[in-house]
Amino acid sequence: MQLCMNELTIMQNGDLFSHIAACAEQGYSYMEIRKASLIRTLREGRSLDEIDRALKDHGVTPVCVNAIESISFHDRRGMRMLKELSDYLFYCCRRIGCGCVEVIASFRPPTDHSDEIKNETVQALLQLSDVAGHYGVNLALEYMGLPASSVKTFLQSLEIVNAVGRDNVGILLDTWHHYAFGSQPEDILRAQDGQILMVHVSDCPAREPGEAVRSESYFPGDGVVPVTDILRNLKKVGYDGAVSVEVFDPAVQSMPAEECLVAAREKTLAVMKAADVLTLP
Repeated sequence: MQLCMNELTIMQNGDLFSHIAACAEQGYSYMEIRKASLIRTLREGRSLDEIDRALKDHGVTPVCVNAIESISFHDRRGMRMLKELSDYLFYCCRRIGCGCVEVIASFRPPTDHSDEIKNETVQALLQLSDVAGHYGVNLALEYMGLPASSVKTFLQSLEIVNAVGRDNVGILLDTWHHYAFGSQPEDILRAQDGQILMVHVSDCPAREPGEAVRSESYFPGDGVVPVTDILRNLKKVGYDGAVSVEVFDPAVQSMPAEECLVAAREKTLAVMKAADVLTLP
C-alpha cells in the first residue's frame, strides 16, 4: 500500500497547484483531489492541461476525485441531471489521469427499509457506472458511519456492490466511518479481491456506534480505531492501493500545509509499518 494525501486535510491553506507541489516536496507520490478544489481551479480560468502538467512535473498521481454526493433517491429528472454533471467530472478525470471517483449514497432517505435503500443505491450505481465506463473510471462507494446516512456499514456497502456486479464499481473503506457505526475489522474478510478500490485513514476517540461526530477525526494512531487490524485485513483480501489521509479535526486542517503533511506522513507511516502493509517506492 502507498501513502496518499486527501486534499481535504490541507484544503484550508493554498490551492490545488500549491497542494500538488507541497505533496511532492513532502514525499507523497499519490494524492486525492477534492471535487470542489478541481472545479474552483477551472472556474478561475486554469485548464485541465495545466493541472495534468503540474501533476506530471511533480511526480504526483491523482488516485481519486472526492466526491459525487447524494447519488440515490432521485426522480427521473434529478438522475438525468446527476448523470450529466458526473459525465463532465469523469471527463476531467480522464484528462488528468485519475481512474477513480468516490460516490456517496444519499443522506436522510425517504425510507429506512434496507431493501429499498439497497435497490435505490444499486440502480443509481448502475446508471452512473454506465457513464463512468466510457471514460475508464471506477466508482468507489463510501459508506458513512453517521446516523443520517442511508449506507452506514461495510457489510451494507458490500451487499450493494455485489448486487451491482460491475467491475468498475467497488467500495471506499474509511477507517473512521468503519469504526463510527460499528463495522468490524473481520467484516473486511468477506470482500473479494478487487472489490475495495480506495482507502481513507484517520482515527476517532472511543464512541458508541452512531455517536461520533465528524470533527472528531484525528491522525491515525491518535484514537481507538483498530487501524492496524483494518489495514492487515485489507492486505489479506488483496488491497494494495493508496491509503489516503483524510482528517476533519479543525486543529489539523488549520495547520500550514507543509506542517500538516509532515505530521500526517509520520503518523500514517508508523501505522502502516506496524500493520506491515507499506510498499516502499
